[in-house]
Order: sequence, then C-alpha cells, then structure tokens
Amino acid sequence: MELLSAAGLTIEEGDRADEAYLLDKVGGCEAIIVRGGTFQINQAVIGAASSCVVIGRHGVGLDCIDVQAASAAGIPVVFAPGSNSLAVAEHAVTLMLMVAKKIWEAGIRFRMHGDYDYRLKVAGRELTGKTLGVVGLGSIGRRVAAICQNGFKMSVVGFDPYVSTEILQQEELRVELTDRLEPVLARADVLSIHAPGGVETEKLIGERELRQMRKGAILINTSRGTLVDEAALYRALVDGHLAGVGLDVFDPEPPVVGNPLLALENVVATPHTAAHTAEANRNMAVAVAQNVISVLSGGKPRALANPDVWDRRRALTATAEGTSLECHD
Repeated sequence: MELLSAAGLTIEEGDRADEAYLLDKVGGCEAIIVRGGTFQINQAVIGAASSCVVIGRHGVGLDCIDVQAASAAGIPVVFAPGSNSLAVAEHAVTLMLMVAKKIWEAGIRFRMHGDYDYRLKVAGRELTGKTLGVVGLGSIGRRVAAICQNGFKMSVVGFDPYVSTEILQQEELRVELTDRLEPVLARADVLSIHAPGGVETEKLIGERELRQMRKGAILINTSRGTLVDEAALYRALVDGHLAGVGLDVFDPEPPVVGNPLLALENVVATPHTAAHTAEANRNMAVAVAQNVISVLSGGKPRALANPDVWDRRRALTATAEGTSLECHD
C-alpha cells in the first residue's frame, strides 16, 4: 500500500467478491490487483474495466484471472513468481512430517480424548532414505526436492514436461527426471504435487493414478485442489491404500460443509495457508506493487504472465511514435 501510494495512486479496497460488485467498481480503475481466493477477474470484469492498463496478481497462481481475456483486451497481467516458494516448500515438508509421524492423529486422540496410551498403538514412519516423488518441478517443487534430498537423504524422482535436467543440475539437485507420470507414482513413498491449476491439469491425480501409487504411500498437495479427484482420494484413504494425505488446497475452495476428507484422522488439513508467512506476504506484495507501477510508468515489469501483450504494445507505440521504446525496458 505504501509503494502504491508513494507512486501517486489512489487506492480503493474491495470488500466483496461477487461479480456484480466488481463490475460496478472496476470501471474507472487504471490498475486492478487481486490477491486471489474468491475474487475472480473474469472476462466480464475485464470487459467492464474500460480504463484498466494492468492487472496484478498478489501471488503466483493465475487461476483467479482470465489471462486470455486480458490478452485479448491488450492488458498486461503481472504477478510475483518465486515470492512464496520457500514458504510453500516448507509447508509441504511440514505436512509430510505430520502425516508420516501421525502427529495430527495422535494429537487428536491425546488432547481431545485423553488417550495417552494411544502412543502404544500408533507408530510413525521416518522419511530418511525414502523416495520422494515430485509432480511439477518449478521453483516450489525444486525447493521441496532440495529440502528432502539434503535434509532427509531422500531419493527424488520427478515429472515435469517443462523442466530440463540442465536446470536441475545447475541447482545441484539429484532428481531422476522422467517423461511420464506413472513411474513417479509407482516409486514414491511420498508424492508431493506442485503443478499449476487449470483445465490441462484438472484431476491429474484421479482413481487410476492413486491406485498406481504404492500401498501405504503419502500424498501432499499444496498447489491447487482441482489437481486431485477428492472422491477417489477419499476412497484410497478409507480402504487403506494410502497411509495419509496432507492438504492445503481443496476443490472447491472453501471446501463444502461436510467434506468427508476433513473427518478422517489420517488427513492433515490447513486452509490454504502455505504461502502465508510474514516474509512471503511481504515479498508478494512488494513484487506485484512494483510490477504494476512499472507498467503505469511505461516500464517493462519483471514478471509478465502474457508477454505477447507487451510486445504488441511496444510495436503499436513504436509505429505511432516512429521510434523505439528500448529506453522503457
């Protein structure tokens, strides 16, 4: 807020997420910043934002913004990649430990039911020496791999069609990269999901994929709830195929009242808080504010979700002015 105010911007905070409210509010806005959650900057909202020249995402995931509609309107979409990577990676590893050590389950029995002798009935598992499967080796997935590789001496096998072995080698990560999901599922003692949301990855982990996982494996999802078929996941937990799961995300969000997963003791659940550390919140806020200010002042932002829009803007402006815009970059 301080950065935006110092840049001379008048700030109006939205207090409702329904479309009718947003349609009424965005008409005169030159910039829109969305933190996510239930706020959806969809095609209708973008169409109503006739004065908007930039849309900013306070965070990394872009599923709350219709990037295609923004591109069609010639509006750059800026975001904050890498700003919360460490926070989410630490959270994912924390969920792994809580599930493996049965901390949640034992805590409920002890604190809520006074069952001190449950310690004699339950046995946790160690992560050291086990195999970690990572689906999605972006900045978060690679950090998770590094923590588990260096901290627990885990073997790491990963699947990501967009990441090369050269990138992993540059970061000194010993990841066995496969070009198919199936080998990762079959070998992982712990599977951690770090793929983006969207149509392409919807129910990436369904009934078939869950049954391809090792019996007694642990699944962790801190990316998007849409990546996992929750009904199939429930069945795999109830019949004992999976030992437990750690979830920070759900489908839909917030989860519906009575979501059966939340009633299971072998489910460790948090309400989409993985990225919400003091450090990550500051990083995301500063990054998106700086990127928005850059666009409004004619400079190229550091992180563009639709770089083709910037190239088109440069070409149009250069044609109109008969000059180059290199100074703005």
